[in-house]
Amino acid sequence: MGCKKNHMKHCTMAITSPSQQQGRMKKHHCKNESCNVETHKVRGNGQELTGNIPLLINVPGDGEELTVLEDFTDNHNKTFLQLSAETSPMDNTFRVLDVKIFTRDSEEPIEIRLSTNPIGPEYTGIPRGIQVENFARLTVSNPLETASTLRVYIEKTFCICCRKNGGH
Repeated sequence: MGCKKNHMKHCTMAITSPSQQQGRMKKHHCKNESCNVETHKVRGNGQELTGNIPLLINVPGDGEELTVLEDFTDNHNKTFLQLSAETSPMDNTFRVLDVKIFTRDSEEPIEIRLSTNPIGPEYTGIPRGIQVENFARLTVSNPLETASTLRVYIEKTFCICCRKNGGH
């Protein structure tokens, strides 16, 4: 059971709790249930780097749709996505990526076209931040023939409520 019905308001407030900024699990008590709030992050890593470190995903050309992240749970969540298209390390040319963000609350995905922009003598991606509720899946495709790179950072904060008597 996710954060539904009378527990939705309490768990939504718990998801936005300032103590969650540090990524620790915090236990909240609902009327007949206990709720846990946690944040999962999809990110890259590197020496001496902190903050929103993006993960680099190579995306082949010719439009094949790749799933980047999929949530198979039914737990209420709020998800922050930071996305940008990047040029290939081999050349410095214009790139385009088509991203779809699926939520459980809509049959139609959020569709976004990311592209690189010329800044000085180089092309660079401009990061785009998106926040959604009840995230389900993120996919990416590349309509051009040449490979591109998706830079992605995701924080998914979710709530799990369990009955105190051992129910699900």
